[in-house]
Amino acid sequence: MHEDNANIDLSTTPQIPAPSQEPEQRRGRRRHSVVTIDLPDIAPPEYTTATVLSKPPVYAETENANPQRPPRIFEAGPTPSAPISGGFYEQYIDRTAVVESTTRYEMPWYRHKLTLWKAMSEQDFGFPFKPYDIQEDFMKELYNVLDQGKIGIFESPTGTGKSLSLLCGSLRWLYDQEHVSTPTTTAERKDDAADEPDWLKEYTVQHEQKTQQSERQLRRQELQARIDRARKREESERRNKSAWIARQHVKKTKTAQEQGNLNDSEDSEFLLEEYDSDDTGNADGRKKPSSAKSESQSNLSADVQELLRRLDNQNTLASASSNDNIDTMQEDEDEVDELKIFFTSRTHSQLSQFIREVQKTKYADSLHSVGLSSRKNLCINKDVQKLNSVHRINEQCLELQKKSSGKRCECLPTVSEKGRLLDFRDHALAKVRDIEELVDVGKSLNTCPYYGTRKTIKPAQLVTLPYQHLLHKTTRESLGISLKNNIVIIDEAHNLIDTINSIHTITIHSKQMRTALSQLSQYLQRYKSRLLGKNIVYIKQIIMIVKAMIKFMENAIQQSKTSNKNSIEKVLYINEFVHQLGIDHLNMFKIEKYLKESKLARKLNGFLDMKKKKDEHDKLNNPVHETENDPSVSSVPILNQIEALLMALTNADKDGRIIVACENDDEYIQYMLLNPANEFKAIVEEARSVVLAGGTMEPMSDFLTHLFPYAEKDRIHKFSCGHIIPKENLQVLTVGTGPTGQKLIYNFEHRSDTKLIDQTGQIIANLCNVIPDGVVCFFASYPYLELVYQRWSRAESGNILDRISKKKKIFREPRAANMVDATLRDYTLQIDTGESGAILFCVVNGKMSEGINFSDRLGRAVIMVGLPFANLASAALVEKIKYVKEHANAQGASGDAGKEYYENLCMRAVNQSIGRAIRHKNDFATVLLLDERYDTTRIQNKLPGWIRESVYECKNFGLVMSRTASFFKDKRQQ
Repeated sequence: MHEDNANIDLSTTPQIPAPSQEPEQRRGRRRHSVVTIDLPDIAPPEYTTATVLSKPPVYAETENANPQRPPRIFEAGPTPSAPISGGFYEQYIDRTAVVESTTRYEMPWYRHKLTLWKAMSEQDFGFPFKPYDIQEDFMKELYNVLDQGKIGIFESPTGTGKSLSLLCGSLRWLYDQEHVSTPTTTAERKDDAADEPDWLKEYTVQHEQKTQQSERQLRRQELQARIDRARKREESERRNKSAWIARQHVKKTKTAQEQGNLNDSEDSEFLLEEYDSDDTGNADGRKKPSSAKSESQSNLSADVQELLRRLDNQNTLASASSNDNIDTMQEDEDEVDELKIFFTSRTHSQLSQFIREVQKTKYADSLHSVGLSSRKNLCINKDVQKLNSVHRINEQCLELQKKSSGKRCECLPTVSEKGRLLDFRDHALAKVRDIEELVDVGKSLNTCPYYGTRKTIKPAQLVTLPYQHLLHKTTRESLGISLKNNIVIIDEAHNLIDTINSIHTITIHSKQMRTALSQLSQYLQRYKSRLLGKNIVYIKQIIMIVKAMIKFMENAIQQSKTSNKNSIEKVLYINEFVHQLGIDHLNMFKIEKYLKESKLARKLNGFLDMKKKKDEHDKLNNPVHETENDPSVSSVPILNQIEALLMALTNADKDGRIIVACENDDEYIQYMLLNPANEFKAIVEEARSVVLAGGTMEPMSDFLTHLFPYAEKDRIHKFSCGHIIPKENLQVLTVGTGPTGQKLIYNFEHRSDTKLIDQTGQIIANLCNVIPDGVVCFFASYPYLELVYQRWSRAESGNILDRISKKKKIFREPRAANMVDATLRDYTLQIDTGESGAILFCVVNGKMSEGINFSDRLGRAVIMVGLPFANLASAALVEKIKYVKEHANAQGASGDAGKEYYENLCMRAVNQSIGRAIRHKNDFATVLLLDERYDTTRIQNKLPGWIRESVYECKNFGLVMSRTASFFKDKRQQ
């Protein structure tokens, strides 16, 4: 019992009157009695109301002894009809409220239960400091969305504590569910016991609930005890580091001894298992054994054969686990699968920052969290870490798991060493850690963090992972992620639609097709006499498909040469493409199943690696012998891409398109996803609640149209808050004319006009005279930035670059990703040490338009040159707009949906770029939007609310200069 209730005298429980004889109220098909309860003076002051819960459901009117607390009327059931003043209701369970600090009065003579409810105050969210009003609103709205199982779209400008608000609101909800979670098996029990009397069913269900909850609680306590021991051991080892070093040495020695007994690799390990897809095999398509051993057992009794079959299955599982890879290790059935929050963001740096925010909260000490990542980020095997390619790292990891490889990875526990993974799990959960800290735990325990974190998913309450791990179904399944009834929070979700499209878009070049054909042919030639079942049939079908695609590309190339065009793009529907390839007689679904179950791509890659090593060995031992430069011996997982494309061909015809393109010497076939809603639908349907959050989520209409068209309107909740800065700290000016009065329209027809480019240069040069410190200027693309820069460097432009450089040192965003950090460092150093500051020319959707913090002096002004509309000459974009129009017309929508999509695509990029400024409460900046189209209401309505309310339309350039100069003058005087 909570300490607040320690002094409550239960003997003074008030008697509950029988239901009054007032006329029954009918709501739907249920009848409700009305009961009035007087809340006694014994209730602690923080409790605000009471309710009677009974069967059938009743309404309860509560009258508090404190006259300042008005009575409330609400329905007893899973969702109260009105909140308590000043807070929220907690959850119901089995018609009984169970919350922290709850006093329950049992009155069996009326079969009623009286529950006192505690209102939630703002401190209950566990915010590390007093939250702003917008943060408090954000957390309350988030709590309600999770509580009601809705889809939430939340916009909170960068610098408003969005991450902390997400954390505290969601973790508070998760914490509250500890008291109300109910195993789903009880509902199933009710269905199974349809023939039993009602009183027996109710008793049985309640008994099973209590038993299951007791068992779960016992397993939780056992896990917590292990975690506590791990914490104590970590504390001890921090005092004496030599302890874990000695233990690590022992484990390495033991592992090395075990490796001495391993067998050499044999090419038979790359041989496919017998496969039969025609319902004569196992569930996975592999054919049941039909060897002499089976025949010899035919005279045995059915019971003995069943026993032998079970033993054989166990041996097969153990063999697969130790000889093949650890993916086949089964989870402990008795391990508690906790209710959890899956939190995902775009990059690992953003996830690490999020973990640091978690560590600030009151939940950090008791929260069980784990971070998931790729082998590249989690591998601690030094030899594997040296490999550059992600694919090579993955393949080498799988290779080192095989007993036949001759050298098993010393960091990877065998099935008999499962305790090492459990040890890692306990240490991983002992405190909230980021990826780097989990790697350190793996090193200290000499245990693989990649597989250790997977083992930690079930007992974790918070799981952090990058976009791709969540959004890609195959990756989710391989990691063992179950979203069922859990919470999914996607941060930085402004580009979620583009990310889903990108993940499910597959491109294969003609050279890769030829390489894949060579690889498959060599594999078939090597193992043809040893392949069983329908393996040969399916491999030949895949070879037929690859040959058809190669021929299709050759025809496209010939067509390009005949038409004397440098490039052609052809768009086809999926069914049309399959028909033109001449493979419409093949069952693509069976081929898809075969590729999944047989793991042909993995076997083929292993065979190719073995062949490559053998050729290198032969060349070393026989210098005269030269291996031919065979394109089939490649480290690139080409068949994986072929497999992805073949799986895409099983998608609905309307959801994607095939693009065949020939541009110069580059020819490729691309599957383009048009309908991201179907790919995301599985996540929405499986999870209890899905929350999208970002600093700039406008225009939100895109999410409703292209991501949740199937969701009911009342299930989607939108929330957008303002900024925490004072309004006078932000100035947004639209600039429609230049110093000479020339109109600024940066559309395709006019943006290359030298007069417009020169006018733009004069605007920026003049603004640099009155804007202090750093200026960040965005252009639509790298080619356009290059065009403008070259023009400004010439004397004909009036030596604009020279004029600008006299006031601010000029920096340009590099195309090479490895040069970005150096450029930012030099830009920052110039502002910190220089007198006049610096200007940085960037590109919309470039490397500096997202995730870069231009706070304070680094970004006193953000200049957006034009509206960065995408290139309408792109066949992919044209097809997408066409699809959007057709989909909108089918739904009976009014207006031009294609134009709306095209504008939203542009404005989302604008919003993300101008959001680089204003990063905290005391920051200030001006935003200048160069293009007369920014004056239109249609465009301004697509800006974030906190920016839109500060927009001022300047009718002439003189007004731009005067307002900008006054803005910074006022800031200097403050």
